[in-house]
Amino acid sequence: NNGCILHYVDNNKTHIGDSNLILMDLGAEYHGYTADVTRTIPANGKFTAEQKLIYDLVYKAQEAGIAAYKIGTKMSEPNAIARKIINKGLADLGIIASEKDRHNYFPHGTSHHIGLDVHDPGNYNKFEEHMVVTMEPGIYIPEGSPCDEKWWGIGIRIEDDILITKNGPVNLSAMAPRTSEAIEAAMKLPSVLDNFKLPKLD
Repeated sequence: NNGCILHYVDNNKTHIGDSNLILMDLGAEYHGYTADVTRTIPANGKFTAEQKLIYDLVYKAQEAGIAAYKIGTKMSEPNAIARKIINKGLADLGIIASEKDRHNYFPHGTSHHIGLDVHDPGNYNKFEEHMVVTMEPGIYIPEGSPCDEKWWGIGIRIEDDILITKNGPVNLSAMAPRTSEAIEAAMKLPSVLDNFKLPKLD
């Protein structure tokens, strides 16, 4: 349920829980330039049926939004595209009554500049060549939401950094697994932490 809180700060849990999701929003830096990438993974390596449906809906919205990252396109266009897809998907799943319903399950925009800062200032009118802009749709269904309880506690965001070029958008963070299938496959791989032993603490 913490993943349903944007920019969750307090982190004192000692146990994640087998069927929970982990939402990781990472602002890595390299030679003074920033990235802003978010992935959401299942703690036990496999999405539940409900988690996968919401994840795949967010992915579909992100892919459609990225396709609009072209020189001269209004920067508000990917957000509008993502919202239309997510609203229809939520209605199809019965989470909202109609795709025209107002709701709080997607409470933020999809795009901001990155560069020397993780939220860099810049032109928010139209895409220009060489801009690097995030694309980050999300769906957050906190406990107590007015929908079936099976959806409660699902918080999913997928965020990538998109370079605007004359030849179309380039996803600079595409090597981090993005589809639900790729994430589940990656979770099956051995980890350097599998044999990591912490020292005994007094």
